[in-house]
Amino acid sequence: QLISAFVERWHPETSSFHMSFSEMTITLDDMACLLHLPVRGDFYSPRSVTMKEAAALAISVRNHHYYGRYDCAVRAYMLMLVGCTIFTAKSYTRVDAKWLPMFRDLSICHRFSWAIAALVCLYDNLNDASMFTTKALAGYATFLQVTLLFRY
Repeated sequence: QLISAFVERWHPETSSFHMSFSEMTITLDDMACLLHLPVRGDFYSPRSVTMKEAAALAISVRNHHYYGRYDCAVRAYMLMLVGCTIFTAKSYTRVDAKWLPMFRDLSICHRFSWAIAALVCLYDNLNDASMFTTKALAGYATFLQVTLLFRY
């Protein structure tokens, strides 16, 4: 119920919660402080991925690297990890393949600005949830609760 109360107060045009006492929002600093996600780095703009592209990305193996045979398992684990936390979808059982290209080369995963990607995803989910016809909130609800309680 707490999340529903906050979602009702979300205003997409200002990306903030309009409370009776003031306005508040979730910032990149919140992402960095509470989740320890890097703010600086390359920005990733997700695009739709076909089933064929997703399969190729999921099973690609770098043979020249000693641990290359484990890349597929690591890539799947990383996708599951972020798909169950910062990029959670409403299905709660599937992860969108659009995030898979972030793990194409595991040696550069640390270069992305994960905090920006997480905040954009959270804002998108809050914008969707604030629509009258939407019945559920997707996204990292636990982070949303912690942040709002921490700020409130």
